[in-house]
Amino acid sequence: MKAGHILAAVVALAVASVGLVLFVGSGLSQSQPAAACQPGQPVTVAGGELPGEVAGWSGEQLANAAATIRAGADLGIDARGQAIAVMTAMGESSLVNVAHGDAVRADTIGLFQTGPEHGSYDARMDPYQAAVLFFERLTAVPNWQDLPPTIAAHRAQRNADPLHYEQHWPDALKVIAALSSDTAAAVVPAADNPGNRYDLGPVQPHTQALAEEVGTRFDVADVGGHRESAVDAGGHPAGLAVDFMTGDDVALGDAIVAYLIEHAERLSVDYIIWRQAIWHAADPQAGWRPIADRGSPTANHYDHPHVNLRPTPSATSGAGPLECLSASAVAPAGLTVQGEWVAPVDGPITSGYGPRWGKFHGGTDFGAPCGTPIYAASDGRVIYAGNGPHPRLGLTGHVIIIDHGAGVQTSYNHMYAGGLGVRPGQVVQAGQLIAVVGNDGFSTGCHLHYGVYLEGQHTDAEPFMAGVGAPLG
Repeated sequence: MKAGHILAAVVALAVASVGLVLFVGSGLSQSQPAAACQPGQPVTVAGGELPGEVAGWSGEQLANAAATIRAGADLGIDARGQAIAVMTAMGESSLVNVAHGDAVRADTIGLFQTGPEHGSYDARMDPYQAAVLFFERLTAVPNWQDLPPTIAAHRAQRNADPLHYEQHWPDALKVIAALSSDTAAAVVPAADNPGNRYDLGPVQPHTQALAEEVGTRFDVADVGGHRESAVDAGGHPAGLAVDFMTGDDVALGDAIVAYLIEHAERLSVDYIIWRQAIWHAADPQAGWRPIADRGSPTANHYDHPHVNLRPTPSATSGAGPLECLSASAVAPAGLTVQGEWVAPVDGPITSGYGPRWGKFHGGTDFGAPCGTPIYAASDGRVIYAGNGPHPRLGLTGHVIIIDHGAGVQTSYNHMYAGGLGVRPGQVVQAGQLIAVVGNDGFSTGCHLHYGVYLEGQHTDAEPFMAGVGAPLG
């Protein structure tokens, strides 16, 4: 950290402490949730025999998953809600309709391990009815559609660990896709990238959905998405273009193009470029029109069909519920956090999360000189800014806590009183200067103690921050 930056931070905070009512930091722009491709429809179970095995789940397990999906469809629960239910049953009973309880309660039974307060014995032991009871609890959770899947499940089930279910989210997506009659049922998330087979970078959800559907259908190994430079600024740079790299396989390219044209309205296709010609969805009668020579086979699209999408998806896309679901599934394991995330301070990790000195260290320490700027890790509202120890979390020194919504909070402590630059109730942005490093409270040297809390329980900040694209250290 440059000394000039530290000095500027201290000066800014000094100004804040003598009368600046609203501290304005140079934060990152907030990512707005995509207005399109919001899963709003249920998926239905395909007819015929069930698959023999999906992601290690088989037999009775898949039959119980199918019953859960059917219950959701009958209730009008969308694809995301159906996937949450399958994920929950995986976490509660491994999708086996057990007639006994667990170590916590002996009277919980069935797919969702529910007690008699939630229904009769017969209802709880019937997979379809047990799923109906679960959906009743889920839909009673305020704003459940906006919560991370594992948090929504936790609030419906009240599991002791809010993150208990997240490990099953990728498999739940695979199972619901495999059992579905939706045309995008082939979109099965890759195990090494939950939710998506293709890493396209920061593209629009309906762009990702098109790539997943078409790329998987034709088994295209190399699919290109976002990049900064392109002839059309409204294409790759805007996250609205996909390249299917077919090499010398003209027949494969022709088949992809034919599919894109056939489903142009549903897939929100704007135009396609293939073999130095362009086709516009708005004027299909004009057919293919030649384009100017761009100087190379790749630039002329002889080795890949290029498709540009409209910024707003078609209203008739039905957003193939699975297309939306697969396109919006992000790490870590189903925990979806909106907005930008940044590391809170420039400094090395000096003490991690876990047992330390005979106690449990519930945060991550960063070694940094006193006066080093501290930044809000993400957009949110300051709910505490003052002297410790914090009445609930026990943090010492001067403490800041920011609520980011969806059950996620972050904490920053060991600052001095004069090192706080925000006040309770203030709205902050990711990357905004909120404080400077201090050595107050139970501290052995200048450092920041940074914590992440999910549903009020501390969790390891390192995997969490890596999962939201802001690795620490």
